[in-house]
Amino acid sequence: MVRPLYKRVAVVGGGVAGLTAALRLAEHGHKVDLYEAAPALGGRAKSFFDEGTQTWVDNGPHLMVGAYAATKQLLADVGASQHVTWQPNLCLPLWDKKRRFFSLQVVSWLPISLGLLLAVFRLPQHRWSSVKAMLKLALSMKSRNEQQTVAAWYEEVGAPDILIQDMLDVLCLGVMNESSQTANAKTFARVLATSFSSHSNARMGWFNKPLSQAFIEPVAAKAEALGVKIHLRHSIRDLASLDHDAVVLAMPAYARNRLLGIQEKVATQAITNVHFWFEEKIEMASPMIGSLGTYGQWLFDVSAMLGEQGLQHVCITISADMDGLAQDECVQLLLKEMQEILQKPLLEPKHVRFVREKRATVLVRNHARPLLPEHIFDACESPTAGQLPATIELAVISGIKIAELRHMSLEIKT
Repeated sequence: MVRPLYKRVAVVGGGVAGLTAALRLAEHGHKVDLYEAAPALGGRAKSFFDEGTQTWVDNGPHLMVGAYAATKQLLADVGASQHVTWQPNLCLPLWDKKRRFFSLQVVSWLPISLGLLLAVFRLPQHRWSSVKAMLKLALSMKSRNEQQTVAAWYEEVGAPDILIQDMLDVLCLGVMNESSQTANAKTFARVLATSFSSHSNARMGWFNKPLSQAFIEPVAAKAEALGVKIHLRHSIRDLASLDHDAVVLAMPAYARNRLLGIQEKVATQAITNVHFWFEEKIEMASPMIGSLGTYGQWLFDVSAMLGEQGLQHVCITISADMDGLAQDECVQLLLKEMQEILQKPLLEPKHVRFVREKRATVLVRNHARPLLPEHIFDACESPTAGQLPATIELAVISGIKIAELRHMSLEIKT
């Protein structure tokens, strides 16, 4: 008789990593129970129902890059690839007070490396100094050490301030949710090398439905079709209460430490998203605009991204929100900035929803992995130097790696 080494597996945590692990483990033939303390799956990638507009809303829009290979494969496997809208080629719309609107636009008729250099050269007020710094960054990617900050890397290659402002810091904040002053250079180098390896990898994409419908529900449905039993509102407070052959911990590192009684603190960072619904029509040149020198860093036309009718839904995102302005002050400041960007007075929004996730991401640090019994496996979000930062892609990869661990998928004869 041939049977899996671990017949019954408990997955603790119903976010992206937990769902991915449960699905892939079930594909390997394991019997899986997935436990989620919340009333809905998805973790920080789930949607919520907004009573004021009677619509499903994400905490904030999730931009992806084409280099998210594991996420794209997972979406394809569950029949949800159509729920992502991709740019044909990389175009990063930007705005600042002096230059107004401009774009980092990469042409498709050149190799990506040359196309990116040309795009940087064409940015207003950029010249050969920016191109030279980009070349130095590319040539020095593999030599980053684990302690160096992104800002120190900028200084090493002599990156001009305007290149840092217009491109590098935009990417650093957007992907790592951390200022270049403290963000890890080795991880940022990996992000750049992966994202700009091809035209397909460099382009950006966004979900064209709320995340719960576009991503979480299709993955959960496929997992349940393979026999995964999902237990909602089921909080695991003691691993001894589980009688499974193996346990997978799939949660943020701070939640894992709390469950295991570990005192070590985990570095996290906040993200604030403020949703506005307007009765008036607001024309935007692009579904998303990176705003330079403002408190709100990204302006999203959610109605355009989701194809919504009715009220115009706009969301402004503040990454690495260390200032943490009070809600009313934040809303008024963002409305003022939006009016300046759009160059038109705006009527009072019909509805506003303020969402501040205080621990939105676990930051890249040299986290110590806890020593666990051999039947407990760690798929928690705790990126270290050189790994991808805490994104949907990292969560998917974490779930896949656990399911594919050799000693989890081996078969033995009895």
